Amino acid sequence: MGSIAVATPGTDQDVGQFDRWSGRYERSKWPWLVFDRVHRKALGLASRFGVPSAILDVGCGSGRLLRAAHLRWPEARLFGVDPSMGMVEAGRRLTPAELHVTGAESIPLADASIDVAFSTIAFHHWADQERGLGEVARVLRPGGHFVLVDNIGPDWLARYLKDRPYLTPDDRVAMWSRNGLRVLEQRLMLLPCILATLAAKDPARS
Repeated sequence: MGSIAVATPGTDQDVGQFDRWSGRYERSKWPWLVFDRVHRKALGLASRFGVPSAILDVGCGSGRLLRAAHLRWPEARLFGVDPSMGMVEAGRRLTPAELHVTGAESIPLADASIDVAFSTIAFHHWADQERGLGEVARVLRPGGHFVLVDNIGPDWLARYLKDRPYLTPDDRVAMWSRNGLRVLEQRLMLLPCILATLAAKDPARS
């Protein structure tokens, strides 16, 4: 999922923006101009981890990343969560996946049930990033992987886009570590303001 972020993150207003966008999202320029390119890059990064049997997209929007994942790994079971009912309803019509209307902070999946999780251009919208990462770690199997792609940049850019302040790469490493996720690599993607973080769940963490 992605946006031009015009509402206060983590609020009903923020979710409402995506609900209003959901009817025209698939026809807008942003999916093919930015988000689909990010999805392809994220899936390519995850391909080094082998063939997953269960995939989760946190902030799945209308399911575009999951549909691309289905083309790459057609046998994988697909799951998505997003707090926007409008986006999820659009996704359910288009995507061979189990989609839930909920945020990252309350993922309705069993412990250790996911091989690889994604979140693309959505993390800055999470209402509680720390709690959301804990949920991602919970549903990942030990040794499972998490590929997150999100904005970085100075505070003035976040304020201009009406986002919360972006985490620095070091901030991500620290927050991920607190939640049992070991950062393997970080790299810029497409633009200097988009950073990919690849992580693995600590095998010793249940």
